[in-house]
Amino acid sequence: MIFSLVPFRLTLFSIVLVAGRIVIDPNLGQDSVFEFPNQVQLDQAQFVAGQAIETKSLLRDWGDIKGYEYTYQQDNQAFKVKIHYLPESDGDIASYRSAYGIDSQKAVVKSQQQQGQTGFYDRFEHEQTAYLSSCINPRGSSTVTHAQFFANRNTYDLKLDRAIPVILGTEDLRDSRCLWVTISAPIANQSVDAVHQQLVAVWQEIYAWWSPRFPKR
Repeated sequence: MIFSLVPFRLTLFSIVLVAGRIVIDPNLGQDSVFEFPNQVQLDQAQFVAGQAIETKSLLRDWGDIKGYEYTYQQDNQAFKVKIHYLPESDGDIASYRSAYGIDSQKAVVKSQQQQGQTGFYDRFEHEQTAYLSSCINPRGSSTVTHAQFFANRNTYDLKLDRAIPVILGTEDLRDSRCLWVTISAPIANQSVDAVHQQLVAVWQEIYAWWSPRFPKR
């Protein structure tokens, strides 16, 4: 009888905790508005400018998304870093590219998936511009596909150390948020591979800066 009361007491305790938190914080469980930093400094490149952006959807059933664009200069190479915070995501970068296009224009590209130190990323070219795109996850390595994204959710979201935050309502059981990053640079007089190598180096710095600073609930 004593053991049968333990789950009941834990459940009751959890309900009381959540009720107390809701009274104190009526916005419990709601995403706060994420404010992008005005600039992000990199070791390998000089920060030039930053601006807030709103990317329009090319599809009726997809909403517009807000983000930030950072411009950098490395020697004679300029490149841009676009970051969108997605509160709800399925992690499929190809779907987002279809919905929002490339630089707000509809385009069909053949991407090549790569795996590096940070995890997975996509690389492709369009109109003499090289691109690298990936999703920074709240936990786990970077991903580009639905399967990779939810493999991270299964591995990192369902851990015992997250039980209390989930019970208190400060975190979701399944954290489906994503920082969608797209880095681009003109190919100009360089080879495609040379530009992509530069983008990968920048991506590693971008990931190292943003991953520990992933938006809080």
